[in-house]
Amino acid sequence: MLASMSETDTPILRLIPYLAAISAAIFAGLAMAGTGESNLLVTVVAAGVGYFGAYYLAKLIIHAIVTRIGGDGQD
Repeated sequence: MLASMSETDTPILRLIPYLAAISAAIFAGLAMAGTGESNLLVTVVAAGVGYFGAYYLAKLIIHAIVTRIGGDGQD
């Protein structure tokens, strides 16, 4: 019996959304802070939206790839 690869089995697949989210938050925060026209609240909100958007988008993509590869129905 082959065990299908799931998100909980591999630590790398659990780490990728966090790394993508942190990268998106840093780039969104730097882009907003670099303009000089935004205040701290706008920068923090943009970084937060970037973080959660990138996190859930990465989770969705990884879940779609894992279910397509591992979800063939072979037991």
